[in-house]
Amino acid sequence: MDIYVDEIKFEEETLKCHADADLTGMTAASRMIVDSDNMSFIYLLDDGDAFRRVHFVKETWSMLNDYRNKEIKLNGRIALADFWEEMDFLLDNIVDNNNYGREFESAVREQFRL
Repeated sequence: MDIYVDEIKFEEETLKCHADADLTGMTAASRMIVDSDNMSFIYLLDDGDAFRRVHFVKETWSMLNDYRNKEIKLNGRIALADFWEEMDFLLDNIVDNNNYGREFESAVREQFRL
């Protein structure tokens, strides 16, 4: 199942992400991947049977960059554990790496000021 973050707000020192999805029984998996074709960073949730993908599309990247290293929660209930460590790892790997595609690498450089 793909879940898309459709709103992000910064309130009470927390980056609050909203997705129109039922997250019952899901827990943070502390892992991230990317979908370079669709310009998305993906945080994985575990529902006990399979991983569910939470997409942070390009339109959300500026908020992620502006509030780096702040606590981040999905739908007010799930703290996205290790989000920033995983994000930093991915950003380090994407820069100057054509395996992600030039368009994705360029967009990441621009949005995250790398």
